[in-house]
Amino acid sequence: MLQNIHPIDIGAIAGFLAEGNIGAVALGRAEAGPRALGHRSILACARTIAMKERINGLIKQRQAFQPLAPICLAEDLATYFMLPTAEITLRYMTFALRCTDATRAQAPAIVHADGTARVQVIDEHAPPLLAAILREYRRRTGIGILINTSLNGRGEPLVNTAAEALTAYKRLDLDFLVLDRYLISSRVC
Repeated sequence: MLQNIHPIDIGAIAGFLAEGNIGAVALGRAEAGPRALGHRSILACARTIAMKERINGLIKQRQAFQPLAPICLAEDLATYFMLPTAEITLRYMTFALRCTDATRAQAPAIVHADGTARVQVIDEHAPPLLAAILREYRRRTGIGILINTSLNGRGEPLVNTAAEALTAYKRLDLDFLVLDRYLISSRVC
């Protein structure tokens, strides 16, 4: 498979996602903990249940009922989720919020069977690249949510190094990889 390597291009990344492609980001230092928070993540559009089925079945090789978590810009939170009554941080995908009708209509791939989602809010603490991708994706599609799941295969630890990210990109048959300052894809940008 011929690879194209380019400097990061937010428009190209958002375009790939808007077209239904699935990609990964491996930025800077690896994260510690049980969640993918944007440094080692698989990203995809959440507009169809078919996308959830593709990620769970082909890429992650897990049961179809397992939920996928969303990322959402802080300024869009009230559009897609019922706001919590307690003061909590939503940066770490540790709390599930009830989804709104807009979420069920525009991003059904992230709505769990009980009508909730374990959302990561993208704010000033998140990797700036994630915010830029999400804003450009929202500008193109009108939807401010993307799927965010960990960059690893079934039974594997989260990707750590750049070499592991490149291997996972190929083995998981992803459409593109953002690796630090580069966009790698078999597609033309």
